[in-house]
Amino acid sequence: MPFINGRYYANPAFGRAVETARAAESASQQSRTNQQEQHDANGNDGHWVTIDGHHVLLHDAQAKRQSHVSVRDKAYLDKYYDAVAAFAKRYNVDPALVLGVGIESGFASEGTYLRTGDAFGMTGGNTKHMTKSESPEQNVKQFFDNYGKQIRGTGNDASAFVNGLQGCDPSGKRVNGWKVYNTDRPGSWDTLINGGIAQMRRSAPIYLSQRAKVRGH
Repeated sequence: MPFINGRYYANPAFGRAVETARAAESASQQSRTNQQEQHDANGNDGHWVTIDGHHVLLHDAQAKRQSHVSVRDKAYLDKYYDAVAAFAKRYNVDPALVLGVGIESGFASEGTYLRTGDAFGMTGGNTKHMTKSESPEQNVKQFFDNYGKQIRGTGNDASAFVNGLQGCDPSGKRVNGWKVYNTDRPGSWDTLINGGIAQMRRSAPIYLSQRAKVRGH
């Protein structure tokens, strides 16, 4: 059975035809990708927004995929973004990473948050010791008081950030004396938090862009 471009075909002529068509499609896709990258490089396929003093290109393709922030995410960011951003700047960590931990509470919309005011799920491993907060500002301060040292300097490195919360250095090695954010099925928790981070990385830039327009900036 002939082996063509890494695949076996019973009919050589058919196989060559399929692989020729596949190569043509691949070339076409690469051309479209290169054109898109060129648009990005020239600044023609997006618009710039200012986030925490940094200029960020928000691609039009991204805006088309998600041109608005959900009611839930907007309410969460209205409450928490500024407080998180202020502390995050001091600790040299991307606000979106910290905001992503809010997935513990459905981004301040459900669960223990409704009873405690803690969006970050800081139970200390026991619901009898749930963190209680009177305001988002207090809640954010509690988070950084407890884990700021461990996430300091992680920038926008989600892996290092999650490792820090789990009491590890960026390489994943345990650090003596550091707290472990979640000990119950840590692998599943890591996946949960990374999902929250991804959500905030999508929502926060759009939220800030829309907020700037409302404020006339």
